[in-house]
Amino acid sequence: MPTAPALNTSSSGPSALLIDEESPHHHRARSIPSSLAPFLLTPIVLLVHGYHPYAGDAGIYVADLRHILDPSLYPLNAAFATAFAKLSLFPWAVTAIVRLSHVPLSCVLLAAHLLSIFLFLAACRQLAARLFNNESARWSSLLLATACFTLPVAGTALFVMDPYVTARSFSTPLSLMAVAACIDRAWLRTILLLALTALIHPLMAVYAIGFVVLQPLIASGRTRLALTLCVVLIAACGVAFTLAHGAPASPAYRQAISLPERTFLFLARWHWYEMLGLVLPLLLFALALRRSGSSSRIGAVCLPCLLLGITSIVIAAAFVPSAGPYLFVPLQVLRSFHLIYALGIVLCGGVLAALMSRSRTAAISMVVVLFAGMFAAQRLSWTGSNHIEWPGANPANPYQQAFLWIRDHTPRNAVFAFDPRLVYLHEEDEQGFRAITERDHLADDKDAGIVAVIPRLADRWALQRNAELDIDRMTDSERIATLAPLGATWLLLPPSAKTAFPCPWRNSIIQVCNMSR
Repeated sequence: MPTAPALNTSSSGPSALLIDEESPHHHRARSIPSSLAPFLLTPIVLLVHGYHPYAGDAGIYVADLRHILDPSLYPLNAAFATAFAKLSLFPWAVTAIVRLSHVPLSCVLLAAHLLSIFLFLAACRQLAARLFNNESARWSSLLLATACFTLPVAGTALFVMDPYVTARSFSTPLSLMAVAACIDRAWLRTILLLALTALIHPLMAVYAIGFVVLQPLIASGRTRLALTLCVVLIAACGVAFTLAHGAPASPAYRQAISLPERTFLFLARWHWYEMLGLVLPLLLFALALRRSGSSSRIGAVCLPCLLLGITSIVIAAAFVPSAGPYLFVPLQVLRSFHLIYALGIVLCGGVLAALMSRSRTAAISMVVVLFAGMFAAQRLSWTGSNHIEWPGANPANPYQQAFLWIRDHTPRNAVFAFDPRLVYLHEEDEQGFRAITERDHLADDKDAGIVAVIPRLADRWALQRNAELDIDRMTDSERIATLAPLGATWLLLPPSAKTAFPCPWRNSIIQVCNMSR
């Protein structure tokens, strides 16, 4: 995020970090135009960062896609499987492609993932072209974007880009393109890109709109007005928070947002290193702003990032307490740092380009270390799964193996019960049960993330989730008495669990048992 050459090269002195246009490194960089970089780097992103089409939030989105394609799926808990369908154009667009092309959903998802990688890199290239005056810096930005594709965004539970397809896979590049259009003062294009972003992911569009409002004010010298808008927003949140202070929160909703996996909702529950992920980028933006000045294009990107980030931190710290009220919890205000991180990666290209102009060996070593580190991080994060989960390939993950057997050998109206914490077991890798099996299940801890955004589902979630808590230690009669009234007909149990139910499939980690017989 420290400075790099801006398109406005009228500034001089140490604050303008210029790279020698005639250096041999620069000529080598220009031999391959940066406009080709998104094509060349897309397969590298896939190879380094992997692909997990049914994991994490993709499990929610793919279940949604399957339900749109076949509304008979998920007869008990379709409300969880389709929670985001009414909020986004994304699932309807993907399912329309499947229906029109007659291509299997798994292949469409892979194609969509590759397209999202290309669009992200193309958006980073658009921004770099507006901030840097030579190909070396633009290439450096794109290399960093490739290496940092799955960089975690502080403690927000987000990556810069996911190793799977969700609505964010397309809202992120569209947001970056909107910022580039804003820098160009192409207002119609900016509005259209923001509108499309809002249709795909309304929440992430809010943060992009916030940046686009601040950036032209700062670029035109009206910094005080931009600061005033931030103060007014904080004050408005304070008023709303005060008015909502007496609003009760249901015990079910409080339980859902208090699970260990939901700590990202409350700044007070973040670890120190997660908070460092908020502070350090802002310090780097401040340093870049000091060196380049707010009148430069780089400065006019750094200062809005600073204002947006500080405003989000103040709102999160003051008005999203873990004790309630929970008015702003669904907004997840610190996710504004998702856009801030993406912009910071592009700006950091100037640092790498400057390093390359001084020591090509050091720059190449840094890039190699970044790529190796991110590859290793992905392998440590997905220990039970194939690095790239190709369509139709046999999974290495033993849970996925069970899920595929369920898909092929159980009734379509089967409803499963299992330990609600199973999805967060280390080797399960957050593989989405509904997405893979095309079968329903009682609510689990992953569904709590949906409840955090849609509080009306809290009571249903708590009733089902809490009934399953001791499923592994229950007797069969207790399982029938507790789970059957909720709609469960099949069970997933560890091999150590005692049961007399027929279990037609098992491996070393899980067994599939029929409770209806």
